[in-house]
Amino acid sequence: MQFNWNIKTVASILSALTLAQASDQEAIAPEDSHVVKLTEATFESFITSNPHVLAEFFAPWCGHCKKLGPELVSAAEILKDNEQVKIAQIDCTEEKELCQGYEIKGYPTLKVFHGEVEVPSDYQGQRQSQSIVSYMLKQSLPPVSEINATKDLDDTIAEAKEPVIVQVLPEDASNLESNTTFYGVAGTLREKFTFVSTKSTDYAKKYTSDSTPAYLLVRPGEEPSVYSGEELDETHLVHWIDIESKPLFGDIDGSTFKSYAEANIPLAYYFYENEEQRAAAADIIKPFAKEQRGKINFVGLDAVKFGKHAKNLNMDEEKLPLFVIHDLVSNKKFGVPQDQELTNKDVTELIEKFIAGEAEPIVKSEPIPEIQEEKVFKLVGKAHDEVVFDESKDVLVKYYAPWCGHCKRMAPAYEELATLYANDEDASSKVVIAKLDHTLNDVDNVDIQGYPTLILYPAGDKSNPQLYDGSRDLESLAEFVKERGTHKVDALALRPVEEEKEAEEEAESEADAHDEL
Repeated sequence: MQFNWNIKTVASILSALTLAQASDQEAIAPEDSHVVKLTEATFESFITSNPHVLAEFFAPWCGHCKKLGPELVSAAEILKDNEQVKIAQIDCTEEKELCQGYEIKGYPTLKVFHGEVEVPSDYQGQRQSQSIVSYMLKQSLPPVSEINATKDLDDTIAEAKEPVIVQVLPEDASNLESNTTFYGVAGTLREKFTFVSTKSTDYAKKYTSDSTPAYLLVRPGEEPSVYSGEELDETHLVHWIDIESKPLFGDIDGSTFKSYAEANIPLAYYFYENEEQRAAAADIIKPFAKEQRGKINFVGLDAVKFGKHAKNLNMDEEKLPLFVIHDLVSNKKFGVPQDQELTNKDVTELIEKFIAGEAEPIVKSEPIPEIQEEKVFKLVGKAHDEVVFDESKDVLVKYYAPWCGHCKRMAPAYEELATLYANDEDASSKVVIAKLDHTLNDVDNVDIQGYPTLILYPAGDKSNPQLYDGSRDLESLAEFVKERGTHKVDALALRPVEEEKEAEEEAESEADAHDEL
């Protein structure tokens, strides 16, 4: 089974860390701002009289709304003289019917209207003012800008805040199938990037050959990347853009985390306390980032704002700066030991070992118990595989969290099950009932979607683990181990005669009561 890492969870951790900084007044734009307050009475006329409107449906008490408020105010100030684009707010605590009409289920919800109240589109951009401005300005422009003068193209690239994708056409270009592909991709990704098509002679001489177009991706402050794929279709072009659009050593926060996580390749973090630390690390990291583009993403993380994320990576947030690589597929973390001050040599060595497949992952684990003090076998990360993959035994494991209410409620039945097996010499040699605190211990290749997760690893068939999804009572658990386990040991048959008789009498009593009803 494969571990499914929850991207949304960590992204929300990163973004939520700064919410406490928002004041009670920030969700509602000030009266003197250029953000328009809309009500049920003014909504339709405003939307239909403006070509492009970004509307925020919000609640004044919402923490994320408080964080977004100043960004909207700043964006509206930048766009104040633009007749094509407007920014508006709808307070859903006051305009309940209007918000219900658009099925607003969470705050803030951002929708883009194009001159009519029906069928708005969801805002897909980042929630910083510059990103909002860029996104909305693109709504009033065609997906691809045609710029043929070299100076104008150079200026467009220099002024861009996001990557620019350029189609360089040879002078004799006509009826090109690739042109259709480029425009198709631009229509899909126009909100994220700037797309330009050019017949600039200077660019054509430098990048094209014969009658074949060239495709460039230019990141702010970096040299252009040139598409070199053998096939040119929308799938290959989108994949290339996804890889090349990420900076060699960009910063990561709640707004950018998702794009890095969805790349599904290892993510190398450098946690820094100040810009001097970051700049010094960049000199070491960027050459590796260029060499490993598309294989490893390298990012800086502001530890002053987001240092708590270190815990998610099995690192100590108090010992900075730090460097750690997170393999998103296996969920393994590889960090530079924090027993001494981090050096550039340490960073280099870890990267080289990771690339060579020689780095050792950091396993979060409690100490291995010297003595098992309970009938339920206490598993820890370091000893998990040794116990679970013992081919001679059926091993049932409860993966749990101490705060989980369901885990607490099932504990008595689980402990009783373990006691029945443990008290019988033959059964205890064939069956192990174990538990693992997943908040304190890492495990590889286990699909833990919630707590408790119960998995039986049958003797002699460890590659075919059995997920339990039945009732959490003693009888159901015992039946599961008996039916799915290799040894077919019946825990209920191991109960002392007195207990078995009491159980039978209790069952009969319950049956009689049911009949009377």
